[in-house]
Amino acid sequence: MVCYLSCMRLVTYSRLGVPSIGVELEKGILDIPEAASRFGRQYHIHGHSFPHSILDLLRWDSGIEVVKQIVSSYHKTPLDEKPMLYNKSSISYEAPIQRPGKIIALGLNYRDHIEETGRDIPDFPVIFAKFPSCVVGPDTEVKVPEVTKQLDWEVELGIVMGHLTKNVEPENALDKVAGYTIINDLSARDLQHSEGQWVRGKSLDGLCPMGPSIVTTDELGDASGLRMHTKVNGVTKQESNTSNLLFGTKEIVSFLSKSFSLEPGDVIATGTPSGVGFARDPPEFLNPGDEVELYIEKIGYLRNRIV
Repeated sequence: MVCYLSCMRLVTYSRLGVPSIGVELEKGILDIPEAASRFGRQYHIHGHSFPHSILDLLRWDSGIEVVKQIVSSYHKTPLDEKPMLYNKSSISYEAPIQRPGKIIALGLNYRDHIEETGRDIPDFPVIFAKFPSCVVGPDTEVKVPEVTKQLDWEVELGIVMGHLTKNVEPENALDKVAGYTIINDLSARDLQHSEGQWVRGKSLDGLCPMGPSIVTTDELGDASGLRMHTKVNGVTKQESNTSNLLFGTKEIVSFLSKSFSLEPGDVIATGTPSGVGFARDPPEFLNPGDEVELYIEKIGYLRNRIV
């Protein structure tokens, strides 16, 4: 099930080669800068016109609220006066945030994944970084980097920060979150395991597919109770639920904010459940030609082809 009516789905997309941002409605894409202008309510930030990237939108403190007003205006406008919706088949989805300031990732955050790796349950979140340069969008072809022969899949719920956040307590953490997306924390296992650290094997070019949208917290709250899966060539490899997170979204945001500032547009990958390739018997890894599908309930599907 994909949520359209009670939550807002922010997308970065391109049409005829021109990038923009929009809200995904059930019947099409509402271009936000275009709609703002059409309704005669051109918003300005520091002398510039309405932002054309979600990152810039989030850096505007009231950006999300303004978009909600625009969507509300759209629904109230008579049919013959509404801005045109772009057919979803006529646009290309891009990564919602193409160059986050930070990508912070968690390891060992599902009990079943901890068990399959033979690790002990951690007392606090295990964190590492992925470089922003490895982000790619939905339906993008992901080339197997030459330095690895063990490319593995990981479906993950991604938290997208909406405000500058420092030292926030768990009960207030969601006030700082813009929404959620899907991340495939692709991993070069041979590098990860042979080098004893994770950053290089997690940050090779193309190893962070993200999308297809950012679903705001209005409907998803702390994003617990969402079904999720990974399929490779139509075969289910991972199947779990975000309720199985060891450290939940509120705890994660609070923990990280007490270590370093979280900024608008920063992305947090919350960890993966069991079913990864390297833990299988025998181990399985991705090869050119493989089709990878990730799904998280109410957010949607993230698909990429390996080449």
